[in-house]
Amino acid sequence: MAKIQIDLSPQEDKIVEVYKLMNNLKTKQEAVKRMIQYFKVEIKPKNVEEKDYYSV
Repeated sequence: MAKIQIDLSPQEDKIVEVYKLMNNLKTKQEAVKRMIQYFKVEIKPKNVEEKDYYSV
């Protein structure tokens, strides 16, 4: 498991705090973990043609 430490601006901190309160979470860590679950990541090479990348 990766551990991170982030510096939030006052505005970002308020957003996380409101999310935490609205979802009845105990910590801001739980709120951030839930918030990032809304994203999906795809990694694709940028210097390789798609047909070359997927060929065997």
